[in-house]
Amino acid sequence: MNSLNTNNGNERRAHRPANEGKKQKTRPLDPWVTRMRAQWVEENITESVKAPNSLLGAVIGPGGSIVKELQNCFKVRVLVPRKGAGDEPILIEGKHKNQVRDAALRVKQLIQNEEERRRVNTPVSRSLSIPKAYHSKIIGFQGQNIRHLTSSLKIHIMVPHKYDKSELITLTGLPQQVDQGVNEVYDLMKKLFLKR
Repeated sequence: MNSLNTNNGNERRAHRPANEGKKQKTRPLDPWVTRMRAQWVEENITESVKAPNSLLGAVIGPGGSIVKELQNCFKVRVLVPRKGAGDEPILIEGKHKNQVRDAALRVKQLIQNEEERRRVNTPVSRSLSIPKAYHSKIIGFQGQNIRHLTSSLKIHIMVPHKYDKSELITLTGLPQQVDQGVNEVYDLMKKLFLKR
């Protein structure tokens, strides 16, 4: 009789899932937590700004000063990706759409200013193809034309040696000064052509 009861009990257990009858008890969240969570989800606005990783320093500032200033001024959170994070965007989060938008515009402006600053302050080289016969005229008597250009514009001008077959004269310096140097070399060429 005992063995029969044991089999019936085992059969019942085999058909019943292990979790059946056991309800998972979850502790309900306090109403204020639910309200806060809902409010954050509803009211938090996020905008992203893409920037090359090399320009993030312009948004962070020395010791994080620019990020702090942005956060205080616009009442937003500015999340800047870590160095070497790849192409992750800068995230601006806040509760007011206008403040988030204004902060994003300011971040874009900071990045554009830094790009322009680097472009203007990065030396460039430009090569001009000028017939070899005019090289000595561009150099001037005892190098006076070249000296005038290099000292006044703070650029370096490379003229090939007289035995070198190259016709390329290379000007190196900051973009604005190099452009001005190119114009002056062309003006000098025009004067030489007019004298002929």
